[in-house]
Amino acid sequence: MLEQKNCEISICIGTYNRIHYLKRLLESIAIQKYKNFEVIITDDSSNDSIEQYLKTIRVWFPIQYIRNKETLGTPKNWTAGIPYASGQWIKVMHDDDYFSDADSLNAFANAIDDEKEVIFSGYNAYFESTKHYINKTIDERSFQKIKKNPFLLLAENKIGNPSVVLFKNNANAWYNPSYKWLVDIEGYIRMLQTTTCGYIDKPLINMSYNDSQVTNSCFRNPSVEVYEWLLLFQQYGPASTASLLVYDAWWRMIRNLKIVTLSELQSYARALPIPAFLKKIIALQHAIPRTILSTGVGSKLGMCISYLTHRHE
Repeated sequence: MLEQKNCEISICIGTYNRIHYLKRLLESIAIQKYKNFEVIITDDSSNDSIEQYLKTIRVWFPIQYIRNKETLGTPKNWTAGIPYASGQWIKVMHDDDYFSDADSLNAFANAIDDEKEVIFSGYNAYFESTKHYINKTIDERSFQKIKKNPFLLLAENKIGNPSVVLFKNNANAWYNPSYKWLVDIEGYIRMLQTTTCGYIDKPLINMSYNDSQVTNSCFRNPSVEVYEWLLLFQQYGPASTASLLVYDAWWRMIRNLKIVTLSELQSYARALPIPAFLKKIIALQHAIPRTILSTGVGSKLGMCISYLTHRHE
């Protein structure tokens, strides 16, 4: 396969056992009007089907293929191609996502300047089961609001997954392998806090929603979610609970996981300390009948009381 040196953008694709999705992504890359890029594929597959598939295709753009010696998993395989990249910029793509049209890479490239280190774009949510698209792109004003307080992403991730991000190839490890459920959000918090970021308010990526996503195994899994929320608090402290919307995200995490005792929370914490405010959330939710807590009004009222009395603890 072709290799290219000194290109502007390196597209790093972590893949595993999903030839049909990878094929769609590569087809979306092949039609790009922008040409100064390379593709690096790192393979976590349990068999050689993707390796064999890549040997059969003929594409005009350069591809490097690396079969991982051991399974890296999420998020290590997202960025495993970066050490092989010659581009000044890195474009991580999940293998089930793809570019929305032939101008997508050109739009990213046109947004590059000396002032920026990270560039985000809008996206379309694509639901594999129904074949429907929903434009999830936020406007510039909403992005600036998130940039001002990145912890708002804990309440709702309006940015999307890492396929919407282009960042400088400067050896920064933006995605912390200690996370799976909050890995993209934690990475975005650091990007938004420490770099000069740009935003393209157009849907340049089609983001796949499908049953084989890693996040499906994390959703409502307390052994994953609780640990990562506590890890994030340990990393960022009270700033991660300061606003009402973000505090509500913590409240909903405990409510949705139906954790009613401190000992239960500790069983998922993997020895991480439990902050005082979270202990108070559990105690208050335990005192509220589940029939009330499960209603929107009842839950919001309880959360507001908790926020006003315990957010700084």
